[in-house]
Amino acid sequence: MTFEARLAIVLLYFVLWGFLGLLPWTLVAVARRGRAVLPALPIAVAAAWLAGVLVPIVGERDATGFLVSIGTAFAGGVAGTAAGVALSTRLASNDQDGDDA
Repeated sequence: MTFEARLAIVLLYFVLWGFLGLLPWTLVAVARRGRAVLPALPIAVAAAWLAGVLVPIVGERDATGFLVSIGTAFAGGVAGTAAGVALSTRLASNDQDGDDA
C-alpha cells in the first residue's frame, strides 16, 4: 500500500472520529437551545480524536480495534462535550457575578 493510500485512510479515520464527537455535541446543543455550547465544540471533537487514536496506539489495529475506536471516539465526544459545557457555563456564571471592579 502506498503512502498516499495510508494517509487517506488515516484522514478518513479522523473524519469519522470527528463526526462521532460532533454527534453528542449536537444533541446537547439542541437540548440546551444553543446556550453555552459553542465553546464545547472544539473540545468535543478533539476529545473524540484523542480517544479514537488511542486505540491503535495501544495496539488494537485489526477490525476489532476499529470497532472499539468507534465506541471510544463517541465516548470521548460525550466526555468532551460535558467538560466543554461545564467549563462554558462556569465561565459564563463568573462573568455575571458583577466582580468587574
